[in-house]
Amino acid sequence: MEFVKIEKVNLVDAVCQQLREMIVSGKFPEGTKLDSENKLARSFNVSRVVIREALQQLRSEKLIVTRQGVGTYVANPSNFMLSTQSIDLTEEAYRDFLHFRESVEYGAVTLSKTAATEADFDALDRCVQMMEACRHDRPSFNEADYEFHLAVVKCSHNLYLENAIKSNRQLLICVFDAMNDLPEAGNFGMTSHVDLAALMRRRDVKGVIRSYDEMGKYNIARLARFFKNRE
Repeated sequence: MEFVKIEKVNLVDAVCQQLREMIVSGKFPEGTKLDSENKLARSFNVSRVVIREALQQLRSEKLIVTRQGVGTYVANPSNFMLSTQSIDLTEEAYRDFLHFRESVEYGAVTLSKTAATEADFDALDRCVQMMEACRHDRPSFNEADYEFHLAVVKCSHNLYLENAIKSNRQLLICVFDAMNDLPEAGNFGMTSHVDLAALMRRRDVKGVIRSYDEMGKYNIARLARFFKNRE
């Protein structure tokens, strides 16, 4: 009688394969935050050492990025095909941008729950369409990105918040331009803005702010190797 030999399973490879398939298939889209090592270990019923080695393999394939204190996120490998070593943005400047967003846009989103009209939400949708139309034209895409965030603030019908965005227009566009310098950066930009517009229309304040928070953390993780040094 002949028996089929049972191949020894490499646990690291098995975990890698499952996660890789989920990422490549789009089940875990770009920007998705993965569970902690401990939680993944429980989910796969393996040791934390196995998970750590599997994640390291996926990092080497540029399928995920990790930043200590921030988390591990699904990445777009094409972003790392950049020929230059840095983008025209320091980490400090990007964090200043995030603080500005928290101060202005978060407040506007909160006010929009009761102040926004259907016409405001239609304006957001038009901005998304404009971004899609010029996705491969970086300067125009940057302008459309700015117009989207201006439209978010306009949903609050607060003149002071609107003017805060308008008075910082050039600084904001410079940040968008630096981030969009990465190859295929527009892909994540489009999907995230489509999601934001839908959350705004549902008046889901917590959802919008949560999405902003995760976008910011993901960008901190994926841009870490590209931030230029502070002069």
